[in-house]
Amino acid sequence: MSDTQAELHNKLAGEIVGSIVRPIMTTGGKTTDVMVLTESVLVGVALACIRLGGDEMVLDVIFERARERLAELRLKDIKTEGQA
Repeated sequence: MSDTQAELHNKLAGEIVGSIVRPIMTTGGKTTDVMVLTESVLVGVALACIRLGGDEMVLDVIFERARERLAELRLKDIKTEGQA
C-alpha cells in the first residue's frame, strides 16, 4: 500500500469511526450498541466485497490483522523492564 493510500485509509477510518460512535454515544447508547452497529457494518461490507465461499478465510485475515494493529497501538508506549 502506498503512503498516499495509507493516509487516505487513516483519514477515512477516523471519519467512519466518528460517524459510528458519536451518534450512538450522544443519544445515550452504550459501547455494546456501538459494537452491534460495527458488526452490522462489517457484515454489509463483507457481503459487498467478498465472494461466496471466501468469507471465512478473509474474515480470519481481517481479524488477525486487527488484533496485531490493536496490540501495536495499545502497547507502543509501554516500557518493559528486565529480561525474559
